[in-house]
Amino acid sequence: MGKIVAAVGLSHAPGAIGFPETAKPDARERTERATRELGIALEEAKPDVIFAFLDDHFENFYRNLMPTIAIGVADEHIGPADQWMEPLRIDRKYHFPGNREVAEKLIHSLVDQGFDCTRTGSLEYGNNLLMPWLLMKPDLTDVAIVPVFLNVFTPPLMKYSRAYALGQAVRKAADALPDDTRVAFMCTGGLSHWPPYWSPAQAGEDPTDPFLQLMKDYQTRGKIVMKAHPDLFVKFDEYEVEMAKKNEYPLNSAHPLVNAEWDQEFMAKFCAGDVEWLTSLTYDEVEEKAGHGGHEVLNWVALSGAMGGKEAKLVLYEAVIEWICGMSYVKYEVPQGEASSNGAAATKETHTDGVATNGEH
Repeated sequence: MGKIVAAVGLSHAPGAIGFPETAKPDARERTERATRELGIALEEAKPDVIFAFLDDHFENFYRNLMPTIAIGVADEHIGPADQWMEPLRIDRKYHFPGNREVAEKLIHSLVDQGFDCTRTGSLEYGNNLLMPWLLMKPDLTDVAIVPVFLNVFTPPLMKYSRAYALGQAVRKAADALPDDTRVAFMCTGGLSHWPPYWSPAQAGEDPTDPFLQLMKDYQTRGKIVMKAHPDLFVKFDEYEVEMAKKNEYPLNSAHPLVNAEWDQEFMAKFCAGDVEWLTSLTYDEVEEKAGHGGHEVLNWVALSGAMGGKEAKLVLYEAVIEWICGMSYVKYEVPQGEASSNGAAATKETHTDGVATNGEH
């Protein structure tokens, strides 16, 4: 059986590398120290492969073709996507090893367990991986990353109970890997934030804000829109910085950008392994309390599922308005070489959307 050696979760706000100087120096220092702590945890665990629960920020998928779950099956993935290089202040492309064989096993296992996944080839990463990876600075040159993408921005989204079940299913696939395979889990995203993407629930089906009109077009049709607007994501950063100054989304709307109270409640429930609370979350509740960016906590719920609802350690929570994000950092204390005796990975009883804690249908 595969050996689970580490699991971490953290926010991926682009501002942390795109405009880090806007944050208060002490907040920036705390968040960078917490990120590096998670990088050290991964280094010490020495995984062969990392299953990463991520979401796409319209680098690969758009409203005209948006998979609910997508698995990257390729020898390598690349990032950042072209449109993110200047906004993230990254001057070269990074090549991240994949593991085609492991990804094949994962997608076959998930389909066998009742998850209809989209197969992709090589994918482009954005801040979803680049921001955490560059600040974690893990000395893991050859580690393979197998991305598991969840749709979080284009309704309808999967239920939160289904995200937990997905995590359980990914754990079952990890447990079935050869005995010498060292596996880590990672999730990125959230917590509460109202990013400058178009959201029909937040900005209206026909937004009046000119920038959000453009973002709706981009989110719907994809990179073809950037032929006429090559600086779209530079403007994205500028819009985000202006939002942070005014604490408004959209601009000229009196709406705060971070809900620290909800974030802290979520982290308390997550770290306590309160599976019932996590799987009872609803789209409307998260949309209202954590924003259209808050649905990235689907990735966190999937991570909890992969770790069987175990308790986790909160390394840091920091509300950074300048990056319009409730920044969170978590790690699990994993005995080196942990493997499930029954292939289930579940320590807490729960049945979610047809996937049981013992991996049975």
